[in-house]
Amino acid sequence: MPTETTLLPRVFAVVPAAGRSRRMGTAKQLLDVAGRTMLAAVLEPLAAARIAGIALVTHSELADKIDVVHLPNVFVAINDDETSEMIDSIRIGLAAWSERENLHPHDGFLVCPADHPGITTPDFDACIAAFENGTDRIVIASRAERRGHPIIFPAGYAQYVVSEACDHGLNVLPREHPERVVLIECPSVGVSRDVDTPSDYDQLA
Repeated sequence: MPTETTLLPRVFAVVPAAGRSRRMGTAKQLLDVAGRTMLAAVLEPLAAARIAGIALVTHSELADKIDVVHLPNVFVAINDDETSEMIDSIRIGLAAWSERENLHPHDGFLVCPADHPGITTPDFDACIAAFENGTDRIVIASRAERRGHPIIFPAGYAQYVVSEACDHGLNVLPREHPERVVLIECPSVGVSRDVDTPSDYDQLA
């Protein structure tokens, strides 16, 4: 019987997608990106990567308009608080995984917001492989030396992320533990480009 130290690390994804897209003026998660929704443009390459599963955190109105049945190992968690920030959705996703899985210290959490279309399956896999090679690392994808998404952090840091120390966002974690940070250079523009405004969306064409 394998011991905890011989078990392979698992990486569980959280995709925060509960934003109300006020700067965009419409639900950006549903905007068309090369023939599929922006949300699908993030979820599909992530689902094809070596990921243990995906918690999609969104609000009820949007959840009724999306279909994740065709994607393996994806479930929806709800955040209906219109005043919440992305860190709140991340925390909901972490709590959902804690309820569903017996997490080990060498497991990891991958976070990638729903407004980063253009990240490819090889990008995700490169970050996952880097984490597997050192499960005490905080792995961050980068492009042209600019940090972006996804970020993977050890499951043992989940309590720190849900504490008030991270109330200002997940980026507090790598700032507080710079010695743990490993940057993985990825070729895809989507790694360092999020889509918040109509101008951002126009640049996808």
